[in-house]
Amino acid sequence: MRNYRAVSSSLRSVLLPFFMLLLAVPAAAQSPWGDWPFPDAGLDGESIDKARIQSAPFWFNSRPLFTVAEDPGGQKGIVSLDASLKGKAVLIHFWDYTNAHTLEMIPILSAWRTRYGKDGLVIVGVQAPQFPFAALPRNVAAAIRRLGVDYPVYLDSDFLVWRIFSNRHWPRSILVAPGGQVVDDSVGSNDSQATETAIRLTIGKRTGKVYREPLLPPPQSGRAGTTCHKRSPDLPCGFEQGRLGSPGYKKDGTVTAYTVPAHAEVRQDGVMYPAGAWRATREALLTAGSSPWELRLRFEAVALALVASPPEGANGAEVVVTLDGAPVPAALRGADLREGPGGQTLLALDSPRLYRVIGNAPFGKHEIVLTPRQAGTRLYVFYFDGCE
Repeated sequence: MRNYRAVSSSLRSVLLPFFMLLLAVPAAAQSPWGDWPFPDAGLDGESIDKARIQSAPFWFNSRPLFTVAEDPGGQKGIVSLDASLKGKAVLIHFWDYTNAHTLEMIPILSAWRTRYGKDGLVIVGVQAPQFPFAALPRNVAAAIRRLGVDYPVYLDSDFLVWRIFSNRHWPRSILVAPGGQVVDDSVGSNDSQATETAIRLTIGKRTGKVYREPLLPPPQSGRAGTTCHKRSPDLPCGFEQGRLGSPGYKKDGTVTAYTVPAHAEVRQDGVMYPAGAWRATREALLTAGSSPWELRLRFEAVALALVASPPEGANGAEVVVTLDGAPVPAALRGADLREGPGGQTLLALDSPRLYRVIGNAPFGKHEIVLTPRQAGTRLYVFYFDGCE
């Protein structure tokens, strides 16, 4: 799912000469790039410095390592900006800090950096934003700090790197060897051990090193002994891809009054049923007018996460949460849910991000009820996990 076409960013469209796009180089061929994973920009020092300055706002935890360049014919590709890339294998990892499925790879990527960084691996997380707020450098920087990301991150706010790789997925990991050969390309996180094996083989081919320690275990969904049930599909909240109960979405931004069907059996799984005044945008559903507001959703999973944000310009907001008609028991609360006055369970929204709401529930059908307390509270997407 990609809800967002990023705004143009003139700083990112750095015009530099280059001669080849990033394509897989046949193993038997002599790479015209030598030991570079991406073509050397081939510029003088002054031009390189200018490109680095222009690219710097989009790099985190690192000086600029590469940039997207355009040749006179209008073709775009990646060129190296930093001499430290020469002779290195680069793992490009497409992610988004609001996407629940990409976050489970962060500890593994950090561990790979520790294990293999000294032997020639460079990891670059390419932040490809699903929502406009996730394209803002200040929000990306805050997410990197909050999530403990310690490897370089490149903000692909205009999806240039995304398009160069013809990407359609979060997460996706692409391992590029020195010389430009793509030696591993993995979608999702369950094949992380295959990617780690490819990392070892790529490094070993250059250094002769043989690794004896066990491969890191994959995320929970890929581990032996884990049972993964057929869960509810992820549910966007905006009118572009969402599912909303009667009278449905008003796509012109009109505030609409909703009423939840009184009989539970009428409410369908995977359909949001709001009550009160709400307004829809392409990517979000937000409270409008005056309280009360409510949103009911039936789902089938063991865990639920929600991308949400407080009203624009507000320091925070609260949402009361119930599960199956009662406050959420302590054992089933996600990391962002807490107990409030009178035994209520509250979700405190501090910024636009992903919130862990329900965890470790017995797999089966459940109904969550969200009661926002402030007008302008935005809901973007529900994520579900069926593995236990």
